[in-house]
Amino acid sequence: MNSALKNSISTILKTALKEDKVDSDITTTNLVDSSNITCEIIFKEQGILCGKEIISFLTKNYSKNIKIKWNNKDGDLIKKGAQVALIVGPANKIFTLERILLNFLQKTSGIATSTFNFGKFIKNTKIKILDTRKTTPGWRLIEKYCVRAGGGTNHRTNLSELILIKDNHIDFCNGVTAALEKISNKKIKKEIEIEVKSISQVNEALKFKIKRIMLDNFSISNTIKAIKIIRSFPDIEIEVSGGMNVAKIRRISKLDVDYVSVGSITHSSPSIDISMNVLK
Repeated sequence: MNSALKNSISTILKTALKEDKVDSDITTTNLVDSSNITCEIIFKEQGILCGKEIISFLTKNYSKNIKIKWNNKDGDLIKKGAQVALIVGPANKIFTLERILLNFLQKTSGIATSTFNFGKFIKNTKIKILDTRKTTPGWRLIEKYCVRAGGGTNHRTNLSELILIKDNHIDFCNGVTAALEKISNKKIKKEIEIEVKSISQVNEALKFKIKRIMLDNFSISNTIKAIKIIRSFPDIEIEVSGGMNVAKIRRISKLDVDYVSVGSITHSSPSIDISMNVLK
């Protein structure tokens, strides 16, 4: 776990512990003592495990007396009903932490699973599934880690990493040519990607030195036309974006593109159903 991801996790976990008032768990305090118990974490549906480092970090920092033994690693495909971990420690500590632990694991595994599910429909193995910046505020580094665990590839993490000229930039500058002329004159040592919405904009963009063209909400027929034009410039990458679903992924995956970006894998992936049960 790199330091940036660790710091992000630490901040979010502190917030989660505070909002759940874990030190004021009146139910557990009055029913449960500190005797040791063993619990198992079970996947109640098939999915990709992701978040074990987060959970281990959470439990270690909350109570040094809680120990976790993992049966799988992040990125593993888990079958329905499979036990992925055992947790041993004081009953009162584990019960108080249960919901926070599961909330994290369900969300992170859900993102990894959605990424995996999109990726399995890619027929052309060179095509990579990309995430976007459509992330939960404060969660970006975690969610992008989940995408990698699910077999996807991260697009830019923040606004400083890449020049990405989008439709609003183009409209403000009065066109693709004007926008690319303006940025080219700045002589910034960063790669340039531009989002285009028509074949005419593709032709405009190709007059400049750029790294990648994003075909945004193109029909399949126009995507095919754009690919034919762009491939005469072998150094330029092609990204396809806009309203991705399984049906669209299936069709695009047969085409000669480099990336398919899917905003939904971070902004609206359903959580995986995971439970924690006491072993008797």
